[in-house]
Order: sequence, then C-alpha cells, then structure tokens
Amino acid sequence: MKPLAWAITGAGHFLEEVLTAMREARKRAQVTAFISGAAEEVVRIYGLWEKLQEICDGSRYSEVFTDRGEGASAVHAGRLARGVYSVLVVAPATANTVAKVSVGIADTLVTNVVAQALKGGVPVLILPTDQSETALTTLPVRVDSSLCIGCSPCPAEQACGAGAFTLREGKGAIDYLSCVGCGICIEACPHGAVRRGERIKVRARRVDLENVEKLREMPGITVLSDPEELRSVLRSHLGGEP
Repeated sequence: MKPLAWAITGAGHFLEEVLTAMREARKRAQVTAFISGAAEEVVRIYGLWEKLQEICDGSRYSEVFTDRGEGASAVHAGRLARGVYSVLVVAPATANTVAKVSVGIADTLVTNVVAQALKGGVPVLILPTDQSETALTTLPVRVDSSLCIGCSPCPAEQACGAGAFTLREGKGAIDYLSCVGCGICIEACPHGAVRRGERIKVRARRVDLENVEKLREMPGITVLSDPEELRSVLRSHLGGEP
C-alpha cells in the first residue's frame, strides 16, 4: 500500500476528530504530514503535537514537513507529482486554503501539495471547515476574565512551564505563540477561570461557502462533509470496511 499524504491548515475546527481518523488510517499505511505555518501553531495550541508525532514518527514517508522547514520551494511537495502517495487528504481545510485552491493559487506548502497532487493525478480529499451558515467549534485553552481574580502570586502562571501564562492588567492571559496546550494552567487555577473545550457558534461568510462549491466542481477533488465521512472514505480506500 502506498503511503498517504496529509495536509493540515490552521483550523481548530475538526482538528482532533481528523487526527483520530488519520491515526486509524496509520494502522494500514504510512502517513506524511504537510503542515502550514498556521497549522504548526494551532496543533501546538490545542495540545495535539505529540498525537501528531505518534502518527508521523519521522521515518521515511512518515515525516512532518512544515512551511518553515520547506521554504518557498516546498521541495517535498514534488513527491505528489511523482505519484508517491495514493491520496492527499487536506483536513481540516481553512477558508483561506479553500479560496486559494479554488482559484489555482499555490503559494504555501499546503496549496503547493494540492497543486502537485492534481498534476500527478493523485486524488485529493478536502474537508473544509466552512460548509454551512453556522457551526459549533471547540476553543483551545482560554481565560474567563469574569472568573479570574488576579491572584498574586498566580498559581497558573507559576505552573506554566512554557512561560505562556502571565498576568496583564490584573487578569490572567495566555501567549498563544508560546502555549503548548498542556492544560497545566487549567489544573492550577483554583477558581476555574482557565478553561478548554468550550463550544461556540461561528458563522461562515457567503464567499467561503461559494468557494467550497467551486471546489466541488474541480476535477480530481472530492469535498468531504465531516470527519466521519473522511474515516469512511479512508477505510474504503485502504481496503477496510466502507
């Protein structure tokens, strides 16, 4: 079985469910991850970096390639044009990535691998985050300022080994570029002001929904509706139960 290529963009929506689907696929085939700059941050903020490395352990065709590491030339995207992979999964796919792919722009690692896959005849499965007017999405770690009383010293700040938790104007704050999503601050806060996993309703822009429809019309691309459909399609592709 040829390995799978997996492109991740900077969306928290669907992210954990997609990791579960790809962990299942990894039991049958190797998985190479191609990660955008934003995805590198988001995967870490959601505390999922170790889970990603369990899927892509660094061996050949199980690497993790990043925008930063690949540079502007995105050399390893050329594997898609050579037909190394049996399929490319782009999940979750942000509205930004969907917009670029829908008009043929290839100026990031992820959009480059999509372009190379289409040139190489590799089928592309895309799971956009914006497919309906409203959706519920899960937030990473955050501070509820209404519950934070600005303890001094602050137990969450003292517990944070990444130096991401600080006090600003008497309230707890998280530097998301430093946060590793470990959740220690949640356990350390005695007032329950630090939370993770809250669900909020978000709205898609009309242009984002229109771009998804453009993807559906593109040869070589299959648009998936949700992570469960991704799991089903991958099972069928890898010779398991559909």
